Amino acid sequence: MTRVSIRLRLSAWYATVLALGLGLFGFAMWLALEHRLIAGVDTRLDQRARGLRAALGAEADIRTPAGLRQEFSEFAGEIADGTLMELRDSAGYIFPVPSRTALLGGAPRADGERLTLEHGGSHYRLLVSSLSAAGTRYEVHMAMPLDDVRAVLGDFERLLLLMIPAVLALAGLGGYWLSVRALRPVDAITTVARSISVQNLSQRVQVPPTGDELQRMAETWNVVLERLEASVKRIRTFTADASHELRTPLALIRATAELALRRERTPAEYRDALRDIAGDVEHLTQLTESLLSAARADAGTWEMPLERIDLNPLAESVTERYQALAVERTVELHAEIAAGPAPALANETGIRRVLAILVDNALKYTPAGGRVTVAVEKQEAGVLLSVRDTGEGIPPAALPHIFDRFYRADAARGGEGFGLGLSIAQAIAEAHGGKLEVESAPGQGSRFHLRLRA
Repeated sequence: MTRVSIRLRLSAWYATVLALGLGLFGFAMWLALEHRLIAGVDTRLDQRARGLRAALGAEADIRTPAGLRQEFSEFAGEIADGTLMELRDSAGYIFPVPSRTALLGGAPRADGERLTLEHGGSHYRLLVSSLSAAGTRYEVHMAMPLDDVRAVLGDFERLLLLMIPAVLALAGLGGYWLSVRALRPVDAITTVARSISVQNLSQRVQVPPTGDELQRMAETWNVVLERLEASVKRIRTFTADASHELRTPLALIRATAELALRRERTPAEYRDALRDIAGDVEHLTQLTESLLSAARADAGTWEMPLERIDLNPLAESVTERYQALAVERTVELHAEIAAGPAPALANETGIRRVLAILVDNALKYTPAGGRVTVAVEKQEAGVLLSVRDTGEGIPPAALPHIFDRFYRADAARGGEGFGLGLSIAQAIAEAHGGKLEVESAPGQGSRFHLRLRA
C-alpha cells in the first residue's frame, strides 16, 4: 500500500479547508450582493410609487376613470427605463399599461408586498401599493426589470469561478512549500535517528532554535538518547562485571576438579577437594542470587508489596541473627529500639534484607572491640531506621560510588564480597519510596539510615 507523505496530506487538508472557506465566503458574498442590489431596486420602486401617488393626488380634476387613465398613462410615459405599471380596481379591471398584459392575477395583494417574477421572458422586481383617486381605491403594480442586477450577479459568479480555483492552486503550492520548509527539521532528525545504533549512542540530534514543537521534539529525542545511552552503558558494565565475577568461582571449581582427577587420591583428599568445590558453589550461588536481584530491580519486576509493620521486632530479629558472627569477631552488636511500637509502611522481607546487608558490612569493617548499633527511631512523618558502627569509615573519594554495582575499594564498603550488597539495598530503599543515605569519615565509623513512611 502506497503511503502518502505528510507534506501532501497537509497540503491536501489545507486546500480542502481553504476551498470550503472560499466557497462559503463566495456564497455569502453573492447573497449579500444580491440583497444589496435588490434593495436598491426596491428603493427606486418606493420612490416611484410615492411619485405616482403625488402626481395623481395633485390633480384635483381627476373625477372620472377616463381622467385617471390619462394621468396614469402620462406618468408611465415619462419613465423610460422599462418599468412596468398597472392599476387594478376592486372589480379586477386592469387599466391599459405599457406591459399590455397583467403582471399579477388572482386575489388582491397586500399593500407594500414585494416579489420577483418573470414577465415576457425577463425577470422583474414588483412592488404592490395602493392609492385612492376619483373616489375609488386602486391597487398599483409597479415592476422594474432586473437585467442589470442579473448581469452584475453573473459577472460576480464568473469572477468567483475564475478566482477560487486560481487562489486554491496558489494556496496549495504555497502550502506544500511551507510544509516542506516546516518539516525539513523533521527530515534532519530522522536522518540522524537512522544513523544512531547501539555502537554510537553518543550522537545527538541538532536542536533547531525555533522555540516550537520541533525544538521540543528534538530536545526530547536527545533526552531519550541520553537515557538509552546510560541504560546501555549500565547493561554493558553489568554484563562485563557479572562475567568477571562468575569467571573466578567457575575457574576455581574447574581447577579443583581437574587437579583431583589427575591421579588417584585418598578419600580424605577427595573430601577436601569436594569441600573446596562446595565452598566455591556456595559463593557462586550467593553471587547468582545477587545478580538476579539486581536484574529484577532493573526490570521493575521485583515484587515489593508494602504493609504496615512494627520495625522494633524486625531490628531485634536481625541483631540476634548476627550475634554469633559479632561474638566471633569480638564486636559488640546491639539494637536500640523505639519506646513503644514503631509502625511503618514497608515490606518485611525487603527491610530485613537491607538490615542484613548493612549489619554484615558493618561487622566486616569494624575492628575487634568496636560497636555496631541497629537503631529504630520514631519521627513525626515516619520511622528512621539506621545502622552505625565505630569502624574504619569510608574515604570521601569513595562515598559517591559505594552504591554502584560491583564497586569495591580497599578502604570502602565492598572491599570484600561481590560489590552488589549496597546497590541491592538502595534498590529496596527506592522501592519503598525512600533513599538509603550514608554519613562517614575515615577513622570515625559510618552511619547508614533510611526513612520510612508511617
